[in-house]
Amino acid sequence: MTYIGDANDVTTIRNDAMEFFGLYFAASDEDEGKRIDAAFVESFAGRQAPPWWDDGRRASALVHVYDLIAPLDAELAAVYLRRLGRMASKYLENRDDVHGAPPDAFRGRVMPSWGAKSDSHDDKWNTDVVLTGLLAYPMAAFARRVADRPARYPALHDQAIGLITATIQTYEAYRDECHLVESDPHAYYLFPHAYADLKCTNGVSGCEGFRERADKPIPYNTNLSMMKALAELALAADSALYRSSGAATPDQLRMATEEAPLLIAKNVAFFVDHLRPKTLSDGTPYVEWDYQVVKEGIENLAHGGLDLGCLAVILEDQIRLDALLARAGRTERIRLSPALGARFANTFLRKVWKSNELSENVDGSGERSTDYNQGTTGWVWLAQFDPWVWTRCRDTTFVKPSLVHDNHAALLRYRKFNAMKHLSDFAGQNWLITPAPTAVGQTPPTNILNQKWLLVLSGVVIADLKGDSRAQWDHQVVTFSPDMAGPDDPSATSGPLNWAIGHYSIPRPAGSPGAQYLVRFSVESWAPFVSLSAIFNQGQSINSGFAVDAWRPEHFASGTNVVTGQPVNNLFNGVNVDLAVRDTDAWLYRIGYNITLLGKIVFVAPSF
Repeated sequence: MTYIGDANDVTTIRNDAMEFFGLYFAASDEDEGKRIDAAFVESFAGRQAPPWWDDGRRASALVHVYDLIAPLDAELAAVYLRRLGRMASKYLENRDDVHGAPPDAFRGRVMPSWGAKSDSHDDKWNTDVVLTGLLAYPMAAFARRVADRPARYPALHDQAIGLITATIQTYEAYRDECHLVESDPHAYYLFPHAYADLKCTNGVSGCEGFRERADKPIPYNTNLSMMKALAELALAADSALYRSSGAATPDQLRMATEEAPLLIAKNVAFFVDHLRPKTLSDGTPYVEWDYQVVKEGIENLAHGGLDLGCLAVILEDQIRLDALLARAGRTERIRLSPALGARFANTFLRKVWKSNELSENVDGSGERSTDYNQGTTGWVWLAQFDPWVWTRCRDTTFVKPSLVHDNHAALLRYRKFNAMKHLSDFAGQNWLITPAPTAVGQTPPTNILNQKWLLVLSGVVIADLKGDSRAQWDHQVVTFSPDMAGPDDPSATSGPLNWAIGHYSIPRPAGSPGAQYLVRFSVESWAPFVSLSAIFNQGQSINSGFAVDAWRPEHFASGTNVVTGQPVNNLFNGVNVDLAVRDTDAWLYRIGYNITLLGKIVFVAPSF
């Protein structure tokens, strides 16, 4: 059976991606399309359920692997994107309003969605928000990736534009079921009012529940399924590709780029505000939550994984969504933070996982069994907050062979976090930035954009690294990046680069940071320093130890200068630090740093 190792070099990534694609996808785009058509023929004939769940997971898995490969191998990435596009177009061709399906019995019209006869709905034709989100996501995700790299995929422009318009139609069809009002900080979809008229005479389990929840909020995972699709839709619709097309109407653009981001922000707030923060006896913070706000008990592993998998996509799009909100004059923002991510990671490590078995529920209650081991998919991305999440998810997947397309893709996509812990919680940050003088005989800069700057960053960052052995050192690579220019948000004013831009009247490019350009620092020379700042040993010290073994800049990034159109290199990405701690009750809490950089302030094109 395929095994996913720790190696994460370019050759390994490429080989693993090709193996993944060969395992789970048809031999050609045409064959993939035939598979989807055949599945819908069976579902329309009433012989099987539509391919919502499996194809939703399959498409999301393909997006993961495309995003992994796109920066490394443009040719291979194009193969995966074309396959995603074929799948997305087939979902559109089999949508109820295109395929000739009957009207939704509870909405009184044919929906631009995907329905089926449901025994839990009196055997009537029914569409559903969560299932709609599953198949709308690949349509929007494909379009967003074409729109982000239009020069790379000119042959896919028309297809992407059509899928953006189609996804907006789907969103618009469910607007009257959405609670989105100015006076409420929360937004969510509601069960249709017509569900109150369900007869439930066939004795099917769950029918009474739908009837009782008419006009009440749908569960968190069903809301977030649509939010995941809308996040990609908002960015795709805001692209120059779509805005310049004849398909983009003012109303469609307003719904997709103004209303949808607001709905996402308020729905994430709805979810976050109903989480229950908890603390273990050793002080470790974690979190619990229920299946829905209408009390039905604790969230189970499968639905919890869907909740978190949707949040992973929203988090990746967060900066750009916040930029759209700011541009629209809204004060709302997407309320996802590293501290919350760390709590979710602790929930997995300390409550859900135990000895490579997973619990039935997110609070650790219920049955614990290897039968749940496929359910790691939505949790793997939390490795960016604690690398042990990736290791536990990988080992759990293989202790009882449970590798399927979605957890396979997630393990590949987030493997980079396995060997490195990303620190983002700072106890304090300081900086100094000043123009660097020229030496005698040097030609002074001809304009402010050519000015070199001396930048000094210092502060304390929280590591929270715990020892696990009295016999040997536990080593951990951590990485952190001090605040340089805020979170690429138009309203951001923090960081030395933003200060220098304002103080010295450096002209910004047209557009908004995070959307049309990013503020970065191109380094010419550097001198970082990192040291211990806070340590703790709880009990008797038995061969305890703490170390900062080495430090170095994170791999520099590169990009395109939006002002000059020329390549720009050595973009500062933070610092990597090799830490070590020894003894089971020893903690390396904080590290201090002092980083001196010489270089230029640059405005680079986003690379999404």
